[in-house]
Amino acid sequence: MKAPLYNDILSICQEISNASNNNNDELRLASCKKLQILCATSQGTPKDHPLQWEALADFTEDGEQAMDIYEVALATAEKLTLPTFTASAYLAMAQRQVEFEEKDKALVFANKANDAAQNIESEELKSEIAELLAQLAQ
Repeated sequence: MKAPLYNDILSICQEISNASNNNNDELRLASCKKLQILCATSQGTPKDHPLQWEALADFTEDGEQAMDIYEVALATAEKLTLPTFTASAYLAMAQRQVEFEEKDKALVFANKANDAAQNIESEELKSEIAELLAQLAQ
């Protein structure tokens, strides 16, 4: 990923987080809109990257809409052959299903995350997936 896009995503995510921490709904919504615009502007271009889509989904309050955005992140990760981002998107989808109290669906996504993570280097991501799988097995 090119540094300027990463820096833009990080900056916007920090704005959203800070606005949320300060209960500033107006700034949070404006920052989420900036992230939506960034995603829409780069979609289908060489700048398109699953990180921006996953970030947008993470900050999307509507769970069903977030799942649709995670699907875009997943498709982008698979298109660009980025298994770490594939695993990350599946993990995020599993976590949303946990929020929906849809344990069976969460387990399906967690297993897909685990499968995608078999050939990645991130031990942290592998650990998060393993923890969720253990939690869902209970």
